[in-house]
Amino acid sequence: MCFHKSLAIKAAELEARYGASLPESAEFQPIYHANAYQFPTWPIVTKQDPKHFQMIHWGLIPRWTKSSDDASDIRTKTINARSETIYEKPSFRGAAQAGKRCLIPVTGFYEWYTSGSKKFPFYISTSDQKIASIAGLWDEWPDPETGELVPTYTLLTTEANPLLAAIHNTKKRMPCVLTPDEEKAWLYEDLNEAEALALLAKQYPAKKMHSYSISKRITSRTEPSDVPQVMAPMEYPELKNHPALFT
Repeated sequence: MCFHKSLAIKAAELEARYGASLPESAEFQPIYHANAYQFPTWPIVTKQDPKHFQMIHWGLIPRWTKSSDDASDIRTKTINARSETIYEKPSFRGAAQAGKRCLIPVTGFYEWYTSGSKKFPFYISTSDQKIASIAGLWDEWPDPETGELVPTYTLLTTEANPLLAAIHNTKKRMPCVLTPDEEKAWLYEDLNEAEALALLAKQYPAKKMHSYSISKRITSRTEPSDVPQVMAPMEYPELKNHPALFT
């Protein structure tokens, strides 16, 4: 699954990449590390309004959620969605059927390689795109207590390509990173269920991704992790005989 990602660029680069404008109130700053369980806001491009970014919280709250307490609970379970079942699972079915598709811009994401009782963090990015898009779904939850429409999103995952299968060796999943053609189709085309599922089943080519191990600062409880240093490479003697982890 994917619970950690980055968007380490300036606002002008982001707007130029997508031809979309950020809200004036956004005050966007580079994000070096975001943890999904903090439910951070993220600049999202939706199919319904592709020329404007929306700052949306990670962790999708389905429209049928009855209370704030229920919303707090369910969003911990909807950070990711398995792309294969988005038209079946109640939490995602409504958004998928309504075509509430979105692009999640990233400059990279983090995963852990497991060896016995030890885990080693890796940073993975696309080598052919400075800013890549991950496929997502979004929805608006009508808060019954305030009447406010609360927009939230989920990040879609698929089976891992060879690189991510080696790194994320316990789950063997990866984000649905999109090629430029797939990005356009996901955002602009009226895909039916079969077409959407076929698109999401395609793994981003491993040969067009870059990976390296980083320090364990990303999980530190005493040092901030949303800093450039969290992305700095670090070598581990235990990984020297595992070339499949690096590209």
